[in-house]
Amino acid sequence: MYCVRCGVSLETGSKSCPLCGTAVWNPEPVVKNSHYNPDLYPEKDRGVRIQILVALSVIFLGVSLGCLWACLAAKGRPGWSAYVIASLSLTYVIAILPWWFRRYHPMIFLPVSFGALELFTLFICLYTGGKWFLSFAFPVVGMLFIATFGGYILGIIRIKPRIKLRLLGLYLIFLGGITILIEFFLKLAFGFPLFTWSPYTAAVLGILGLFLFIASWIRPLRRAMYKKTFV
Repeated sequence: MYCVRCGVSLETGSKSCPLCGTAVWNPEPVVKNSHYNPDLYPEKDRGVRIQILVALSVIFLGVSLGCLWACLAAKGRPGWSAYVIASLSLTYVIAILPWWFRRYHPMIFLPVSFGALELFTLFICLYTGGKWFLSFAFPVVGMLFIATFGGYILGIIRIKPRIKLRLLGLYLIFLGGITILIEFFLKLAFGFPLFTWSPYTAAVLGILGLFLFIASWIRPLRRAMYKKTFV
C-alpha cells in the first residue's frame, strides 16, 4: 500500500502517511489468525506469568543465599558471594521486576534501572576499596541514562518529520560528545590515555548527525530520505 500523494510505502493499517500526513482511504484492518487471544483470558495469562516470576524469584534468592552460605562456611565472611548477590540483584531489578506489572512503563523503569546500576557500581567501588565512583561510574552512568531516556523520548514524541529529523541529528552529535566525555572520565579515574578511540566515534556520529540536521532543512533530500526509510 502506497501514499496517493507522495508514493511512500505504508504499513498495513496506517491511517495517515508518515511523510506528508495525507489520510489513507479505507485502510485494511489487521487480521489475527491466532485461535488464542490473550486479551480474552487476561487472568489466565497473568496467572502463568506470576508463577514463572515466583519461580525465578525463588531461584535468584536461592542462588544468592547458597553462595553467601558457602563463603561464610569456608572463610567466615561474604567474600566473592557479595559480587554474585549484587549482580543477581541488579539483573533482577532490570530484567525481572518490570514483568510483575501489566505493562512496561519506560518513564518509571528506565530511571529505576539506571538507579540500580548506580547503586551496583557504588557497592563494587566501596567493597573493593576503590575511589572511582564519583570520578567515573556516577557521571558515566548518568550520561548513559540521559542518552537512553532522550532516545526514548525522541522515539515516541509526535512532531513534524523535519523537526524530528533535526532533533535526531542533534542527538547523534550529543552521543558523539558523550564518547569523548567517557574517555575523559577514564583518564581522570584510571589514568588511561586520552583521545585514543573517542575522536573516531565522535567524528562518525557527528558527521552523520550533521548530515541529518542539514537534510532536515532541504526538502527534496528530506523527502527522498523518508521514501527510503518508510519501506
